[in-house]
This record gives sequence, C-alpha cells and structure tokens, in this order.
Amino acid sequence: MSRQLLIALGGGTSAILSIAFMAGSPMMLVFANLAPLPLFFVGLGIGSTAAVVAGVIGLIISGTFGGLVSAGLYGLVHALPTWLAVRQALLKRVAPDGTVHWYSIGAVLSWLSALAAALLIVATLTSYQHGSGLEEAVTAYLDQVMLALMPNIGVSDREVFVATLTPLFPSTAGISWIAVVVGNGLFAQAVLTRSGRNIRPAPTIKDFTLPDWMSWLLVACAAMALLGSGDLEYIGRNLAAIIAVPFFVLGAVVVHVLARRTPSPKVLLVAFYLVLFVSGWARVAIAGLGLIEQWFGVRQRVAAAQPLQEDE
Repeated sequence: MSRQLLIALGGGTSAILSIAFMAGSPMMLVFANLAPLPLFFVGLGIGSTAAVVAGVIGLIISGTFGGLVSAGLYGLVHALPTWLAVRQALLKRVAPDGTVHWYSIGAVLSWLSALAAALLIVATLTSYQHGSGLEEAVTAYLDQVMLALMPNIGVSDREVFVATLTPLFPSTAGISWIAVVVGNGLFAQAVLTRSGRNIRPAPTIKDFTLPDWMSWLLVACAAMALLGSGDLEYIGRNLAAIIAVPFFVLGAVVVHVLARRTPSPKVLLVAFYLVLFVSGWARVAIAGLGLIEQWFGVRQRVAAAQPLQEDE
C-alpha cells in the first residue's frame, strides 16, 4: 500500500471516528476518543509532514459531513495536538560521535499540557466576550448538562452536584483530553515498534525528563491560584492542575526508581497505585515529588547507590 493511500486512509478514518459522537450514542463517544489514533499511526510511522496532510484530510471530511463546528472541534481536539506530539516526538539531535538523542517524551507531554492550558485561556477569553466569567460559564454549562441527563433530579440536588464538579471541571476536562491523546500516541508507537515500522525507538521511563520552563510555568499558575481571587483564582487553580500533569508523571517515575531498590518492587507499586486511585492528596504529593525531582535530581542521587533490583 502506497504512502499516499495510507495518509488518506488515516485522515479519513480519523474524521469518521471524530464525528461518530453525532450519532448520539454514548458508545460512539468511545470511538470519537480514538480519532487521534490513525493520525498517530501515520505520523509516527511515516513522519510529521504526513501527519499534517492526514490532519488536513480529516479536517475537510469533518467539515463536509459535520459542518463548520465539527471541523473546528476536529482541528483543535484531534489534529492539532496529534501534529504537535508527533513533531516533538520525532525531533532528534545527533552527537559528534554519531549517537542519536531523541526528544524527551516528557517534553512532548509538557507541550501537550501547555496546549491544554492555552485552550483553557482561550475558553476564558470567550466566556468574557459573552459577559460572564469562566466559573460562571462552567456552572451554567454543567447545570444544563445535568438537567438534560437527569431531568427528574431535584433542583437542590442538582445544584449540589454542579457545585461539586465546578471547581476543577476545566482541569479535569483538560487532563482527560491529554490522557486520551497520550494514550493513543503510546498505543500507536507500541504497535509500530512491534511491527518494525517505527521511526523513533520506544521511550523508556529512564528518558523521562521535563524542560526547565515547565517548573516556572507551574509556579506562575500556582501563584495565580494562591494570590488571586474570584475568577482569577479559579483560572489559576485549573491551569496549575493541568500544568502539574507532567510533574505527576515525573513523580511516578521517581517512585518506580525507588521501588526497584526494594526487595518487592511489584508489591510496592501495586500499593502505590491503589493509594493514588483513592486519594487526591496523594496525587498532589506525587506531583510535588516530580517538582522536587525537576529541581534537585532525586533520580541522580538514587543512581549513586547500587540498586537492589535490576531494571527489567
């Protein structure tokens, strides 16, 4: 099969999956979350230019069958982040001795988090243009969604539920979006690597590092949340949660490194993820550990001692 046909097939399949949610079935939303996958197959298997072409094809198809709004959503939610992730993932530097150094997968995640934060800022500006702040707009949106999903629920119960979701709803949506994009990308890379069609080697946790600018961006967002008030505090809180995602992953990497120095690393890691699943404060602590790693290099200090368990 020619590359041109693979690119066209990737873009077309991606567009079809993207507009699947228009069928109105919750199951179709699952397929919509797979829309980046064909683009990742094209980009990570052929190249970033091919990802751009496939994305444009998907954009045209989405606009033709779903309208202008569908095309815009496809471009922002699927095509743009996939192209950004592919472009950054395929960057490399060749050392004088011929060694190839690929762009860190942590830096790719950082750029995706920055993009999600930028989209949140755009949403904030849009809400101001409509005469309301972001928190007010989110509350109104969630109230409408709850009324449509559960029309028989009491007004007071609906208000309580909306009030519970509102504080971190923008960041929750942004983090979920990042997870979908990253999940599709990792799956595509794994399949391509297994079939020998990958361009870059499979990433490992040893290579997970973050750019320096991420820590200052997190500090700025946290300062906005702590020092701001009203909508400014609300925006800062959600921006900080989104920007903290790469630090959370980095913190989890540090835990993996430490666990491998114990006699029972698998047991420790199972317990670790169970705690993360049930405790929000544990997730905050791990993100904090990632920030400490970024500034002080915990892994380098651990590596100075002989590990008790060899890496698999």
